[in-house]
This record gives sequence, C-alpha cells and structure tokens, in this order.
Amino acid sequence: SPSDAVQEDEPLEEPVPLRSLTSLKWPYVPEESAYPDPLKRDDPKTLQLHQYEAIATSPAIRKILAAHPNLKTILTSIDSLRGNVREHALQRALGVSVADIKDIKARAELSEDMLALRELAEAIEVAVRGGRDGALGLDWDASEV
Repeated sequence: SPSDAVQEDEPLEEPVPLRSLTSLKWPYVPEESAYPDPLKRDDPKTLQLHQYEAIATSPAIRKILAAHPNLKTILTSIDSLRGNVREHALQRALGVSVADIKDIKARAELSEDMLALRELAEAIEVAVRGGRDGALGLDWDASEV
C-alpha cells in the first residue's frame, strides 16, 4: 500500500546535532614548562588540549557511549569521588583491583558494564595516542597478570 512505502522512506529518528567544540567546558591545561623537571619525567602526564579534542571528536567513543547508556551514570558516580576512593572505584569498575586480580581464575565472566567500560577505556587510549604505536597500553589479558 502507498502508506507503507511512505513509512519505509522516512528516517526512524532525527540525528542529534553535535555541539561545537567551543561550547564545551574544557578542563584547565597548564602550559608545559620549557625546562621539565627530570625527577617527574616518568610521572603520569596530564592530558593536553589536543588530546581532549581527540576524545571529544572520536566516533568510536561516541558509538560506545550511545550503545551503553549505563556508562554515563557509572562515570558520573566515579567522577563524584575524590582521592584514593575514586581510584579504587575505577579499579573495581574496570575489574583490575587487587581483589579482582587475586580472584581472576575464580571469576567466570565479566559483567556487561565492566566490558563496556573497558571498551571505552581502549577507545580513549586510541584517541589520546593519536595513532602512535609502540608505547605501553591497556592489556586486559588475564594470562599476563
């Protein structure tokens, strides 16, 4: 019938317009020192603005967040914590806490949220690295723990 043909041609839902990068609330990124402290050479580095932009514009990250609506709630709850409590909550959510590592053989299968969070972490890592290979990265393989 003609009404069926019309329904097939109509899009199911309107695509959500993306916000411009200038409208986002960017975290403060301190200027890199011209003379870096050699004692802090191996310390974790803060993300630079171009890395935040890579995360914000990554299609892979957008796809993962759209496919797993629970991630927003999980990330917001972890973000509300501070200090060691936050670090431990993130480790538990990813399944890499000391208790998880000790019980690795006893655990039969990972939760869907844990797998989604790991997938998001890997996508963020790819975005931050900007295609550079060869550096240490995330490794969830239990046999190497």
